Amino acid sequence: MTGVELIDLSDKIKEDPRGFVYFPWQEGVKDPQDLLRTFHLVSIAPGEVRGNHLHPGHFEYLLTFQGTGIMNWEEQPGEVQERRLEGHRTLVRIPPGIAHALRNPGPEILLLLAWREKALESTEPETLPHPIKTD
Repeated sequence: MTGVELIDLSDKIKEDPRGFVYFPWQEGVKDPQDLLRTFHLVSIAPGEVRGNHLHPGHFEYLLTFQGTGIMNWEEQPGEVQERRLEGHRTLVRIPPGIAHALRNPGPEILLLLAWREKALESTEPETLPHPIKTD
């Protein structure tokens, strides 16, 4: 299985003086009902962290659209990676089983869209806590 993917959306974002629009599911999905059930809007206050979990049987997608976030993930135990996310041109695709967290270094609220798509059958809960280093 591949690791975390940072997907450049520059050619998929439609933008004009009014703002931007992105249709995340135009390329098709396996089970649209799964996406509808997991689609959520997330806000993270300055200095706060969300995540510190993993999804045993689902891909998770994150799209920031306001503010800046510091994404940490752990593909191998104890090997934490980090990437700064800002703007609305990068889609993060997190494979099943990879622990992740997102920290807002401030000063404004960080807003993002998140959704999950089933990848594997799993008897484990959809989300499991898994603390990782976020500094």
